[in-house]
Amino acid sequence: MQKNLSKSIRTAIQVMLLLTLIAYGITGYGITEFRTVEALSLGLITKPVAFQIHNNLIFPFIILLLLHIFYKPLSRVIFKST
Repeated sequence: MQKNLSKSIRTAIQVMLLLTLIAYGITGYGITEFRTVEALSLGLITKPVAFQIHNNLIFPFIILLLLHIFYKPLSRVIFKST
């Protein structure tokens, strides 16, 4: 049971980190090549919106990256004590 829970949490962290990286890349490209991204997103991601999203993604990215790096040692401590 604990092994399945640990694997599910690790997979969730990996998927969220991947989605954050994709969003970070798209918004970064949306800042530099805003006309292309605005046309591809049908006007949804404009340059100011891309800039705002890009700036707000730094903290979730750092948190998810640290969780991704340190999850295995942390899970050993957490699941060993229970």
